[in-house]
Amino acid sequence: MVKKTKKKVTRIKSALPTRHQKKVKKKRVRKQNKTRTEEHTLCDGEVTLFRTPVSGDIYQFQMWISNEKKYIRKSTRKRDLDDAKEVARKYWKETIAKIELEQPIFALKASQLVELYLESAKQDVGITRTMGRWESIRSQLAHYLDFVTPTIKITDIGRNIWDGYYRFRRDKSSSVQDVTLRNEVSTIRAMYKFAIRHEYLTERHLPYFPVLTVEVRKRRALEVEEYRTIYEHLRSKEWSSRGDKKEQSQRKFLYWAVLVLANTGMRFGELRRLKWRNVGKITKDENGHQVLINLEAKQTKNKKARTVVGRRGDVFRTIDRHSNFTNSSDYVFVDNLSETGEQLGKHVYYRMWNQMLDETRLQENSVENISFYNLRHFYATQRLYTGVNAYVLAKSLGCGLDYLENHYGQVQTELMAKELTQKVSRDKDGQIII
Repeated sequence: MVKKTKKKVTRIKSALPTRHQKKVKKKRVRKQNKTRTEEHTLCDGEVTLFRTPVSGDIYQFQMWISNEKKYIRKSTRKRDLDDAKEVARKYWKETIAKIELEQPIFALKASQLVELYLESAKQDVGITRTMGRWESIRSQLAHYLDFVTPTIKITDIGRNIWDGYYRFRRDKSSSVQDVTLRNEVSTIRAMYKFAIRHEYLTERHLPYFPVLTVEVRKRRALEVEEYRTIYEHLRSKEWSSRGDKKEQSQRKFLYWAVLVLANTGMRFGELRRLKWRNVGKITKDENGHQVLINLEAKQTKNKKARTVVGRRGDVFRTIDRHSNFTNSSDYVFVDNLSETGEQLGKHVYYRMWNQMLDETRLQENSVENISFYNLRHFYATQRLYTGVNAYVLAKSLGCGLDYLENHYGQVQTELMAKELTQKVSRDKDGQIII
């Protein structure tokens, strides 16, 4: 019997790891940057100064920003090492300060700048601007983003591109008005000044646009017969008794609002913000009831307090009898059947106003849209025709004399013509001498 001997088997380890073997990661060796011709470190190793063949003798600044997980790099614009170190320390201090203040280290994108500016502007809503104005700013800056593209860095926006902004806007919308473009330009420049104040940009980035001559677009005043048609329709039983109690209440307040706008010259927004504490003394004379309305700065368009002198003060006494909200802090033109006493919504005014225009067919015979603002022009025109001093009228309207001259020059011309031709000299045969 032959004994079997065990052969010693030598296992050859596979080059491939088995599932029981751990993968061993090789330590990554950072390659030396062979493109740099010279390197120096300073600020406890946080800053590197270096030269490259491309930069030549100019030293470059580099610093790692851990929050952003990338380097910031700038040119020192210096060839001397000591001068470059001085500039580098300045850059380092500025960068550290921005990090502590949580300011962006790298250039913002256009969309980020718009977002920051809108956020800042929204904080002023109710103080120096209305929510409607903020919405206008947001709409204007949407055109800006279309023009520059949202993802571009604001430091990369060329300084000479602004010459093409008007052409860009007109290609996009051929009916855009010059005054609209001027307002957009004003908003864009305001945003860039905001960026400069917060050191996102320097003064040299402030955009300059070509001068745009804006022709004053005059809104016509209502004719007396048109105004009579409006208020007679709104006070008719057919109009006031239509709908449920809430609808009837809203129709009454629209009627009273039209009377006040046409007899005081207040702006539509000022009327909506009017509170009972603003309604002053109401007096009566042979021409009816006068009223003094003391508008606060936050209630006016130009943010300047003023006193409005108007007629139809009796309307406020009528509202006082019907309103459920008559405390000094309550709104005069109110959603009367609500629980909170909120302002009557703009959409309610517009809906009923447009319905009135349809029913009276006034709009069919007018080239220009008839709006609440036409009532303000109606008031101003009628006051001028009665001989009211232009300075006094401008103070009550809350506008400048230049505004009156630009918008109501035809009235002044007619009054002047009447004054200059009302007295004549005749000869013995009755012929006009002068």
